[in-house]
Amino acid sequence: MNAQQRNKVAMFKAVKNVFDTYPTELNLIKALEGFIVDFDALLVKIEAAHQVQQGNTTGNRQLKLKEEAEMIQATVQVAGTMFVYAQVNELPDLQAKCAVSASQLERMSDEKVRATCLNIYEEAHKLGDALTDYGKTAEDVAQLKKEIDDFAAIISSPRSAIVTRSQATKELAILTKDCNDLLRNKIDKLVELLKDSQAKVYNTYRAARVIVDLRGGHQHIDEE
Repeated sequence: MNAQQRNKVAMFKAVKNVFDTYPTELNLIKALEGFIVDFDALLVKIEAAHQVQQGNTTGNRQLKLKEEAEMIQATVQVAGTMFVYAQVNELPDLQAKCAVSASQLERMSDEKVRATCLNIYEEAHKLGDALTDYGKTAEDVAQLKKEIDDFAAIISSPRSAIVTRSQATKELAILTKDCNDLLRNKIDKLVELLKDSQAKVYNTYRAARVIVDLRGGHQHIDEE
């Protein structure tokens, strides 16, 4: 990863922090929700390519395990909340669907654990705000979907796409450009619609979009 790419990735991570901090406000624009999911998936792939580029051949495996653990933890928490909700409201079918444990999920294949976690998310999404009194908000459920999408991005990447360090370097350049283009051409323009109604979110996002030259401390707005 060269200096320019490092600066951009640092900006990408600052932007992701904004997305994770203000999911409700950003999801007021429906199309933005899907673009943020795409952005998160690209960032996961960038990290995986960087690991290989550094000569860490186990990097992709380690990243997958990390994303899987985060997805399972979020799933078990949401499932447990729904289990109690179903029990109180006498919904045996829903209760049965939510009877999952971390150990069960950890023993599943990649695709099966993704599908199982996605089923839990879909059931929770149907309930809307009904789980709030039981400790899980709509934002928590949305976060579960992001964890699932991050894991899916790892397992869906063709294993032959990043094999050697030289290939990883080429892949990194493509992924960084794709991520930057997604921000410039789609997300930036939609966030602009929040300038008046969600000024704090808008200003925080614009601040995150500033690229800091990590070598000299200089700053500039990426789109300029």
